[in-house]
Formats: sequence, C-alpha cells, structure tokens
Amino acid sequence: MASTNTFGGGNANSLYTPMSELEQEVVSRLVESGDLQVFVVGWGVVSKVKATFGDLRVSIPLVLHFDRPETPMAVPYFDLELRTASGILLFRDRQPTIYGGSPVMIMAGMSITMVWDIAIKAMDPNLVKLILPGAIGLTSRLQDRDTGELSLVGNMKLSHEELKLLRTLRAGEQAAKENTAARLSGLGK
Repeated sequence: MASTNTFGGGNANSLYTPMSELEQEVVSRLVESGDLQVFVVGWGVVSKVKATFGDLRVSIPLVLHFDRPETPMAVPYFDLELRTASGILLFRDRQPTIYGGSPVMIMAGMSITMVWDIAIKAMDPNLVKLILPGAIGLTSRLQDRDTGELSLVGNMKLSHEELKLLRTLRAGEQAAKENTAARLSGLGK
C-alpha cells in the first residue's frame, strides 16, 4: 500500500489536504471531456486545453499568442478563468507575470508559454452534483458534517497535533497569498 501524508494526500513527502474522491472524479471527468477553455480576460481564449491533475492540483500548459498591441505594453498579470465549453465557470485566478522584478512586455506577434497550476481546496458541492448527479451527502473533505459549510477541519477527524499542523499550513498558504497580492498591488494595470 502506498504511503500518504498526514491528511491523506498521495504524496507522503508533501504537506497538503487532498481533494475528496468525489472531487477528484469531477476533475477527471472535466479533463477527459476535452472541453475545458481558459479565458485570458481582455486577451483571448485558449480552447481544448490539455490539463493534467493529481489529488490537489490541476496543471494547464498554455501558449498565449498575442495580436496586439503594436508597441510593447507592460502587463503585470493575467486574469485567467477556467470554463467548460458550455460556459460554466470553474475557477478564476490572477496570475502574476513578473520577471526579474518587472512586468512582462507584451506586443503583437509574440507568444508566452506558461503553466497555470490550480490547487483545489474544495469544490462547490453544487458543481460536484452537477457533474456527478448521483453524488449524495458531503462532497468535500472540508465540508462540515453539521452545517454543510466549508471550514478549516470540515469532516476530517484530526488529532490535536494534526489540527495544529493544519492551522500552520493554512496560515502559510494565506501568507503566500497576501505576499502575492501585495507585490501585485503596486504594479497597477
């Protein structure tokens, strides 16, 4: 039997909380459907993306081709939206495009190759039930048994030490998110 991390993740050498098996099935079906699209807000759409996934992350390699502007323009970030071909918004994120401390310069005729990595803590239970109509009950590890709301512990049974570790993990994730937001806030659009 393969070893797991403290929270049941398949990589014993990494500390994270994996998606539930239902959420992993939803990701599998979405990726295998071949109808995922990435909207690069204000720039265009990449259709039929080829994503890979594990028990926490979805990785989407992208090649962005630009047909504008004529003169180079500083672009500190891209607003990305992952959608199905039928228009269901799955995820939205702002990805920094800082290289060497400065925003990338974009102009007509150039291309950028990048990978969009999405860590999934929890999926909207309504989305899970839309993709897996037979799913009943709790759909996420982080969904509270009593309220149905997403919470720190959700429906996981953790020891005192595991709970401390989870709080430290979430604090680190929040600090990283705030650090990225702070770096982007001074760069403007």
